[in-house]
Amino acid sequence: MSYLEKPIFITLGNRKGGVGKTTSVINLASYLAEVGKKILIIDTDPQANCSSILLRHSEDLTGRSLIDALEDSSGATLLSAIVCDTYHPRIHIIPNTTRCMLWERKIAQHSDAVMGIKRLVERDKALNNYDFIFFDTPPNLGVMMNNALMASDYVIIPIPPSDQFALDGLAAYLNLIGSIRKHNNTLQLLAVLITKYDPSWGNSAWNLTQIKKYFSQKGISLFNTHIHSCAEIDMAHVERKPVLESAPKSSGAAEYSALGMELLEIFKVIR
Repeated sequence: MSYLEKPIFITLGNRKGGVGKTTSVINLASYLAEVGKKILIIDTDPQANCSSILLRHSEDLTGRSLIDALEDSSGATLLSAIVCDTYHPRIHIIPNTTRCMLWERKIAQHSDAVMGIKRLVERDKALNNYDFIFFDTPPNLGVMMNNALMASDYVIIPIPPSDQFALDGLAAYLNLIGSIRKHNNTLQLLAVLITKYDPSWGNSAWNLTQIKKYFSQKGISLFNTHIHSCAEIDMAHVERKPVLESAPKSSGAAEYSALGMELLEIFKVIR
């Protein structure tokens, strides 16, 4: 595992949908796998877009699920036992399904509703075979988002400067991270990731300036790499592939590769 002694758990989250969470998880995983890292993605979003794109065998989408482990009160079902193959031999995924929504409703009133994934992680030593474990999260601040944050070491927040609703909901997400840190003191906000950036679109350039100022005042970093709007990224979704696989010479592939390199450099310093 090179300089990584145990997996680094990273949540990509924002309370708003359509901000690039799933796209960023898939393409970061793709780059890191290409440079030799072993990656596990845990899909905590009931929409299961990450699962449907990455799963090598479509029947796995209904055959195995994160909920199988969460619902097993005996604790016998390990996360490592339900991992599924993807297009890349060094990327595995634990899929999700719409059953997750029923589980969330059922457990929401329990005092330890946010501890399910953390417990599964703590009892599963086989997860130490991975270098990075990413949580793809739903577009809300519900039970699954809380579970992902409770089990994570770091958070990356994708933000498109053109999406005013994503900006408006940012304070609530930062508050959630703060409240989770009272129970998970390893959790850190790693950096904000600018996604879907088109400086010619509306107030995007002005919004980016305001975002930089806002986070600078709070002492929160932004990645140097910005992910620009890119037709090849959208087409990769249609083809159900990472853009690094479907259009390796595109600007989107180059930017996600640069982001992956930046991420590795950050962990050389802080680990």
